[in-house]
Amino acid sequence: MISSQPKVYFINIEDGDSLESPFLVQFGLSNMGIAPAGIDKANTGHHHLLIDVEDINFNMPIPSSSNHIHFGGGQTETLVTLSPGEYSLQLLVGDKFHIPHNPPVISEKIKVTVTR
Repeated sequence: MISSQPKVYFINIEDGDSLESPFLVQFGLSNMGIAPAGIDKANTGHHHLLIDVEDINFNMPIPSSSNHIHFGGGQTETLVTLSPGEYSLQLLVGDKFHIPHNPPVISEKIKVTVTR
């Protein structure tokens, strides 16, 4: 059975990948459209990349920090620069006010290792 629920996912990286910094991250989204922050259009949102984020308040705007990267212009990919080490990455779609949808449109959390 094909789900009509929105789904956000990583296109070009997977759990367990070893990457060299900087690396390209491509965001995938199905059953929902992309719209920049501030645009009020039904069934749309914009991406947020979460790096090593453990706790998410789904009722508040997604913070803006080096761990909560906003793509309010509607971008669907980015170059990420990280120091060598292990990281968790997750995608979360926010509405025009950067608030997660209800129910949340959030990817699986993946772990990657940056080798250099």
